[in-house]
Amino acid sequence: MWHQFQHSVGIKSCVISRLLLRHRTTGTVRDRPRSGAPRVTDRNDDQYLRTYALRHRCASATELQAHLRDVRGTRVSRQTICNRLHCFGLNARRPLQVTPLTPRHRRERLQWAQDHVTWTMQQWSTVLFTDECRLHQICTRLVMRQGSTDYVITPSHQRAVSVASVEQFHL
Repeated sequence: MWHQFQHSVGIKSCVISRLLLRHRTTGTVRDRPRSGAPRVTDRNDDQYLRTYALRHRCASATELQAHLRDVRGTRVSRQTICNRLHCFGLNARRPLQVTPLTPRHRRERLQWAQDHVTWTMQQWSTVLFTDECRLHQICTRLVMRQGSTDYVITPSHQRAVSVASVEQFHL
């Protein structure tokens, strides 16, 4: 009988036995009190922290800690903030570094490609492509994001300048 129940709900028989024993001894299957420090934040604090971190993705754990203290009056450690964010699947990651393209950039790139689509090998042999390089300010700012979601830096957050060069020379 237990084996059929075990397979139908996908729970191992040792878990069912342990719950059955706990119910016989205590009359309930709820978790018993555990040792360790009680939680400093309640559900409302946690939800507020999650919402604030999602709205202010560039805020550090220290900044979130100060904000939670100022707004909600909850004093917690920086590590507690990190633990709560981790429970929500929010982790500090480097933002996705891409050069944002405006519609004008896209039009110009398309026009350039259309202008050069019929070039011969002889014409291309006079072109020197240099690598695109990025000149960064020293910046190690992290953003809070969930799992595989990307946080693309918008132009207002851009801290780099892209430099690309195509030079044509004649022999």
